[in-house]
Amino acid sequence: MLACGGSSNLENEKKAIKKDSLITKQQADSLPKKNNNLSYNNKFNNTSKVLSGINDNSNGLNFLLDSSAWKENKTFIDDSWKKLEKSRLTKLEAWSSKELSDANANISTVFYPFSGPDFLTANAFFPNLTKIIMLGLEPIGELPELEKYKYEDAKSYCNSFKSSLNDIFNRSYFITQYMLRDFQKQKVNGLLPVLCFFISRTGHEITDIKYIYKLNNDSLAENADKNSKKTFGVKVTCEKNGIKKQIYYFKYDVSNKQFSDTNVFYKFINKHTKPSVTYIKSASYLLHANFMSNMKKIILNNSNFLLEDDTGIPYNDIEKAKNWKIKLYGKYTQPVKDFPYLKLQTGIVKAFEKDSANIPNLPFHLGYHWQNKKDLLIYCKKK
Repeated sequence: MLACGGSSNLENEKKAIKKDSLITKQQADSLPKKNNNLSYNNKFNNTSKVLSGINDNSNGLNFLLDSSAWKENKTFIDDSWKKLEKSRLTKLEAWSSKELSDANANISTVFYPFSGPDFLTANAFFPNLTKIIMLGLEPIGELPELEKYKYEDAKSYCNSFKSSLNDIFNRSYFITQYMLRDFQKQKVNGLLPVLCFFISRTGHEITDIKYIYKLNNDSLAENADKNSKKTFGVKVTCEKNGIKKQIYYFKYDVSNKQFSDTNVFYKFINKHTKPSVTYIKSASYLLHANFMSNMKKIILNNSNFLLEDDTGIPYNDIEKAKNWKIKLYGKYTQPVKDFPYLKLQTGIVKAFEKDSANIPNLPFHLGYHWQNKKDLLIYCKKK
């Protein structure tokens, strides 16, 4: 587990930390510490609630919801959330309680590669998670200082924030090129505001946020302040119904050149995903490529459960491992036109030809095929 750290006395820190270790509280005694009480009236939680349109009188920033900019934002969020709950969330949660009960009963760590800020879907499928590790290539950014915004600033930020949510509300996934546009510093400023929005809107109280950075090539630390040159991750600590949760997001290229067993981030993932349930959705078929073989290997080795659509690990690779019980749901069709070089996966086609009558339909739509409604989920349990 990572502990609080800081950027001061960096050379002393480096000497104190053993190779391949993560910094401990004892090793970080000389570093500034934050108050660890679990009061929900903190700036992270308050800011996230305003972004989420949650009217909470105990929130020190609740007065902002009296302004027209944040009132309009709240109306948009409330209306969109009601539609989302009706069309998708309640169906995901009901399906999960029945079909994913074994994973939810036995695993509390969720690994969600290529996720962007989509805590929402993972939480709907796996409500018992106490740790989720998410990763992508989108910038982390920072929460806005809303109390400093003048009306025009607030209006501009609200417009950018609402734009950043359109795809998840309408399509169920984030489009990479749009995220890179919307998460620019002069707009939403990274994915952290959207990530915290999902955390707050799903009923969690944020207790702390720490940035994760490298001390050197073989150790990581946490800090309350962002160091733009060294920061590559963030950890949001939150609570719901008295259960504490840790939500990690890392901005990291996990292709083989950057992600191997000699790399400190690989060692972190390898350590913290044993055991886990891995969830993969709308992943641009990256795990079909040879340059992602290290990530594919770590998922197959460490996961006790795997839930993915057809953009995740190729079906044939799961079958070849011979240690997975596989169940299919939904319909299978050709990859969307954005991936014209990909063909139908022969293993999935054969599975449908053999037993299509016993493959259950999905009661919701999720992923790239949101237009033709031909969604597929592959659920695997390690034997």
